[in-house]
Amino acid sequence: MNKEEITLLAYKDILEQLKDQECHLLLGNGFNRGLGVDTSYKSIFQKMTENNHGIYADAEAIVVASKYDLEHFIGKLTDATSDENPFLKKYVGNKVKLDFMKATHEIVKSEIKNVYAKRNEGIFMLFKNFTNYFTLNYDSFLYLLLLNFKLDKINERTIAIQPSLRFIEEDMDEAQNNIYSEIKKARDEGTLNINAGNNTESISKTLGELPKTHFIAEIKQYSKSNNKNWTDKDIKRVVNSILEEEKINNILEKVDDGSNQQRLFEGETEFIFDTKKETQNLFFLHGAFHIYRDGKEEKKITQKTDKALYDRLEEILNNEEKDVICVFQSENKIDEINKSEYLKKAYNKLSELNGSMVIIGWSLSDNDSHIFEQINKSNINTLYISTTSKSKGTMNEKVRNKFPNKKTVLFEAESITYELPDTEKKD
Repeated sequence: MNKEEITLLAYKDILEQLKDQECHLLLGNGFNRGLGVDTSYKSIFQKMTENNHGIYADAEAIVVASKYDLEHFIGKLTDATSDENPFLKKYVGNKVKLDFMKATHEIVKSEIKNVYAKRNEGIFMLFKNFTNYFTLNYDSFLYLLLLNFKLDKINERTIAIQPSLRFIEEDMDEAQNNIYSEIKKARDEGTLNINAGNNTESISKTLGELPKTHFIAEIKQYSKSNNKNWTDKDIKRVVNSILEEEKINNILEKVDDGSNQQRLFEGETEFIFDTKKETQNLFFLHGAFHIYRDGKEEKKITQKTDKALYDRLEEILNNEEKDVICVFQSENKIDEINKSEYLKKAYNKLSELNGSMVIIGWSLSDNDSHIFEQINKSNINTLYISTTSKSKGTMNEKVRNKFPNKKTVLFEAESITYELPDTEKKD
């Protein structure tokens, strides 16, 4: 019997299918690697070993046996510590957690240039498709990336740039027979009909979808056919201005992590998570380094410097009334989730979803069975899941086992690109 042929869609095809439908995003650790930052457990363990003069090298056998799953590692260390010595058990657990968080943060810091590299500028093309955002990662990458496209931040740039665009429009229209207005209208409303032969139906494509070079070529032909006498230089200048304006409009109107700002003293504020906030659409399913419990309240660390972050984490871990909200253990994750109102809200939100979901960089590990259960309870009809060409057979089997009643579509992780499309690029 022949093995089933597994076809992987390309990333660009997935983006096309997401148009005009309700969709949600779920990210695993592979998403970070796609941005050029390796926060795999193996990489983190190696950094922990470097930072602590090789102390963790003595535990390498345990980590390797756990397939570099540091959640298993932390659990085994605390389990091996006697319950009769609660101080040592807590100290060991907190020490490993702090070293883990420091190592992860240092990796992020050293490779942050990759996250904001030009080749990742087009990540907006992915983000703009979703209603809700979920991540299984502990770091705050997703939060920081989404804030880059938040409306209030972009408005600062828009105010500075729009007057010059309006000046160009008025100036070019007066000097060149409405060149700006006509090209802008063509970009917004024009269509291109393509016919490959007498026996085939024509394909209609809006000019707004064309890459920059193709769009300029069509405008040149339009100018020639209609005796506009527009120069190539002026056409290129106007097109650049219009595409720059489109780029400015790449904004996410609603990014809400569920926190509210509260004033403490003059010039001092803190952010507290509100589990009743209905506008929240960003969820850290297993917690994150910047989320902590202070008594009965769950708050967000907002310090910007490395030293402040480390000081706050250490202070939180060593305070009986405080704790960083991160589900480090590999087993019984749901027990930890139930201890946090923030995590419970995120967990329950999964089961309330409709439409479809895109999953990037998640290995579908067995220790995430609680996540599978919530997705299966939801009204999500289609799951788009990334995988490598090498792993597509294994992933296909996992997908069938984990989501037996959902329509699933696999797409090629190697085809994912966060570069701006040609229509957004400048020469």
